[in-house]
Amino acid sequence: MKTSENNRAAARHRSSLSSQLYAHRDQEFGLMSIPTVRRAFGSIPKQSTLQSVRGLLQIQILALLLRIAISIILLPLDNAILFATCLVGHFFVFLSHSNPVHRRQAARRDVQFYPKTIFITGIDTPYGLALARCLYYHGHRVVGADITDLPFASGEGMSKTLATFYRIPRSNYVSRLLDIIHREKADIWIPCSSRASVLEDAMAKQAIESRTACKCIHLDTDLVNQFSDTASFTQYLVEKELPVVENHQVQSRDSIHKILHRSPSKVYHMRRPDLTVSDNKVVILPKRTLSMTYTEVSEIQISKDRPWVLQQQARLGEFFTELLLVGGQVKAIKIRPADNQPWGHSRLDEGLALAIHRLMDRFASKGGHRMTGHLCLRLMVDEEFDANNVRYVTHIAGCTQGTSAVKYLLEEPSPSLIDGYLAVLSSQPDDTSADLDRKRMQARASISSIPRRQLSFYETLKQCDVRRVLPSLYPVAQQLDHFVSQGSDLLLFWKDPRFSVLDPLPWWWNAHIYQPLKELDLVLSRKNVKRL
Repeated sequence: MKTSENNRAAARHRSSLSSQLYAHRDQEFGLMSIPTVRRAFGSIPKQSTLQSVRGLLQIQILALLLRIAISIILLPLDNAILFATCLVGHFFVFLSHSNPVHRRQAARRDVQFYPKTIFITGIDTPYGLALARCLYYHGHRVVGADITDLPFASGEGMSKTLATFYRIPRSNYVSRLLDIIHREKADIWIPCSSRASVLEDAMAKQAIESRTACKCIHLDTDLVNQFSDTASFTQYLVEKELPVVENHQVQSRDSIHKILHRSPSKVYHMRRPDLTVSDNKVVILPKRTLSMTYTEVSEIQISKDRPWVLQQQARLGEFFTELLLVGGQVKAIKIRPADNQPWGHSRLDEGLALAIHRLMDRFASKGGHRMTGHLCLRLMVDEEFDANNVRYVTHIAGCTQGTSAVKYLLEEPSPSLIDGYLAVLSSQPDDTSADLDRKRMQARASISSIPRRQLSFYETLKQCDVRRVLPSLYPVAQQLDHFVSQGSDLLLFWKDPRFSVLDPLPWWWNAHIYQPLKELDLVLSRKNVKRL
């Protein structure tokens, strides 16, 4: 017993000595580490980036609060405008017999007219709302939806032209589409939302058309994948024997001369494939004389390890053609120049539009019945010289899919556009053969002029490239552009695409309900982030 007590006492003594030793060592280490830690933190630069981020958050929050305050200040004035517009719209319907309301009533009274239920997603876009209004006044029933996680409706969702409005969460996109189409018995689905990709809409089309009788105005998944890639789209054009812009990768001077001799009337730009190299100059071929061309090519350093790209250029410029295709036929078309210059005032422009029409008819027919959807094709117009004349030649240079690419076609819907959508329900294709006079009228109607763009502070700074000097100016300029845009929408209400004499509530709701609630939600979320 005595021996065990002595052992326990010795263990307690060793433990006490050990704890004192560790405490003394920790104290010395702590005293020695304080200068080291101070030197370490002193070597770290001041966190100016964090301060600038906080400053930007404060500026953005102040801008959001300012927009909310402006909306509240202008509320009495806009209430008076809303009331006056409703009165004017009522008297306009009563006095005028050529307004859209009478057109809808006349269509509804026609015993041979069968109204369709048309489902549009993306009502919160200007072209989605314009399309819904046009379909409504043509006598049809329109169901609208937005892809959003917000708990309140957008201004466009309050339009009287909508029979029902839905909010679709991003996570349950396809299942909610199927549920709405079953519930509303929709005949046609037109996807206009920018929050869903063209591939997601194509997958939704596959699910909808396989499970319901609803028809979808969209390309299938195979064509979407093929048209999304530049190389596969070019291969598609070559296989369909459609004119495509030449793009060659050359590895020798001999291959350059062969291409130039094969097409002596064409103009090419030659550059290195890698745009980041320092010696990436652009060479224009051919030159004025054959000897100058040979001299220029002989000075180019080219080999298999240093290839060049030879791309065809257009003498007369580039054009964009916005299309509605249904069953391999062009149902609606708008043609506009890429540089937004005025055109269409001469007979030559009408002739060019007619030539583009014919090419688009070929493009649509080559795709067959699968070619249903919205497309914007980029065209390059060149001149080809024959022995006795000069003619225009149009080449297809690229493709963009979806309704966002054809917004100029949809923002001012024509009767041919509405008839084109309804043609998707017909089992028999329309007769595309038309006389020359009708083709000329269609070509003249397809010429589109682009309105002048408003001044953008962000685009101005982007052109000046001030990111390296003052990177914080970019988000400030974006906020300023948004502030000016919203202010002009509040003051110049008649220019807002949501405003209509016959349907003014979307404009008022967006300015005084939807946007303030959305801004308030952003303010609260950013304050929570700032606390974190």
